[in-house]
Amino acid sequence: MSDVLCSTLSLQAGEPLFGSAKQISVWFLLEFDGRWEAEAFKDSQLSAPVRTYLQLALNTIPHAQVLLIRQQPRLAPPGNTLFVALPREKKPALYEFHLADEDDVPALDLPALLAGDKAYDAHRRTEPLFLVCTHGRRDRCCARVGLPVYEQMAQLAGPAVWQTSHIGGHRFAANVIALPHGIIFGRVRPDSAAPLVDAYRAGMVLPQYYRGRVCYAKVAQAAEFHLRSETGITGPDALRLGSVEPADEEWVVEFRAVESGITYTLRLREAQMQIITSCGDMEPETFTQYQLINLSTAQP
Repeated sequence: MSDVLCSTLSLQAGEPLFGSAKQISVWFLLEFDGRWEAEAFKDSQLSAPVRTYLQLALNTIPHAQVLLIRQQPRLAPPGNTLFVALPREKKPALYEFHLADEDDVPALDLPALLAGDKAYDAHRRTEPLFLVCTHGRRDRCCARVGLPVYEQMAQLAGPAVWQTSHIGGHRFAANVIALPHGIIFGRVRPDSAAPLVDAYRAGMVLPQYYRGRVCYAKVAQAAEFHLRSETGITGPDALRLGSVEPADEEWVVEFRAVESGITYTLRLREAQMQIITSCGDMEPETFTQYQLINLSTAQP
């Protein structure tokens, strides 16, 4: 096993962050302070009813994911905490539950919650939430790089910060999820934690750490990054995705600015890059990158 961290190799290779986030439609974020194995949810010691309930959700909801979360020290209100995040482009939502026991999870009426039933309005969280991947049994980078970032962010935002199990892309550690929008930031360091937290709380996205917004496919994530970088648009709700069309080894992606109505058309070129994805891997994997060819605008 190599002693070189995969996050170091990725940085040395100049691998871009953008366009690398896994597409997610709903996250189930369940507090579990027991041992996190490499496959945290699959191999967890959660009770059988909870595992069955959440596995059914994974089997029936496209792009759903279960993450285990914890705080050290714990700062959350009493009870076993469950967040349900709906990181949609329009009106993203985050629900917060403090349950007497983890076995209360299956009592949640998931179809009603996903449909926006007003019965769950009292559980809507309006304050931002931050998750930092610290899942060392999945990859060394997540613990070595993630834990110092978690500790720094917890000093800044207290109970609004949680450790999380693997979210994908440990070579980009430290990885941070900002909710409710579902934006994943990568290569976050302790000294960049404050600017990231402050910016997101102020309604801004910092593109230098941007991996992607999980409601988009990877090519749209890349296009959004290029658009924000070229225009200086920072608001997380400032853009609406239009069409995403392939053209040979190129893509044409359209976004519309919410306030101005301007349509931005980006043409992207595919490029392949070989990267060591995990600590200890011997063989690289091939990943697609999306390079900006040109950007044009059309007035409303």
